[in-house]
Amino acid sequence: MITIRVFGDPAPQGSKNVYNGRVVESNAKRLKPWRAAIAEATHNLLSEEHSLLLGPVRVEIDFYLPRPSSIKKAKRALPIVPPDVDKLARAVLDGLGQGLNGKSGDGMLWGDDSQVIELVASKFYADDIEPGATIRVIAL
Repeated sequence: MITIRVFGDPAPQGSKNVYNGRVVESNAKRLKPWRAAIAEATHNLLSEEHSLLLGPVRVEIDFYLPRPSSIKKAKRALPIVPPDVDKLARAVLDGLGQGLNGKSGDGMLWGDDSQVIELVASKFYADDIEPGATIRVIAL
């Protein structure tokens, strides 16, 4: 099992907007640094001797989101508001498959995120922990 801890503000991936005939990621400003943090944390963890995972994998992700100051624990214990957990997971899966140069297909951890055959993703407020994500990758 590979466990990666990424610090930062988890950003979703998947919503698109159209500007001047171009389709662009609606959250690009937050997504780019989040995916860079994922790539850096993965790079720092893996040794040079690590070989790409080529078979099926299970991925478990716990997201720790900043709690808005206006929302107290007693009012809302869990983040049942956007961002959606599936869009948060999509950003992580793509981030794990990119190199430090940010290009997809430069696989640092695996060849392609289609190798993920099991995915468990949860989101919590980062009340007692730094915002970010804990990612566990298990080769099957």
